[in-house]
Amino acid sequence: MLMIPFFEMFEYILRYWTLDLAKSLENGCNVCVDMWDVTEENAPKKYEGGSVWFRKLPNDDFSLWCIELFNGRRLGDGDEIGLYWDPGSSSLVFKLLSQVRS
Repeated sequence: MLMIPFFEMFEYILRYWTLDLAKSLENGCNVCVDMWDVTEENAPKKYEGGSVWFRKLPNDDFSLWCIELFNGRRLGDGDEIGLYWDPGSSSLVFKLLSQVRS
C-alpha cells in the first residue's frame, strides 16, 4: 500500500475526477482505476482497474493499492516515485524515479 496525503491526493488526482467518482471514494468505497507504469519509457506497462484501487483512510489521507506493481518493482521506504492522474487517458501514471536498495 502507498499512503497519499489528503492535499496531494486532491491536488494531483481528485481534482481531475468526476464528482460522482470522488464522492464514492469519500464515502468509503474502494475506487478501481487503470494505471500505467512508465518507468521504462519504451515499454510502458498497464495495470487494469481490478488490480489497482484507492481507499480513504480514517485520518482523511488515502491509500493506493497495486500489489503486482509494488511487489514487481520491489518498492520500499525511501524510494522516490512520480504519480499523477492523466485526464487524457483517465488513468493514473506511475514512474519509479530512484530506489534505495537495502
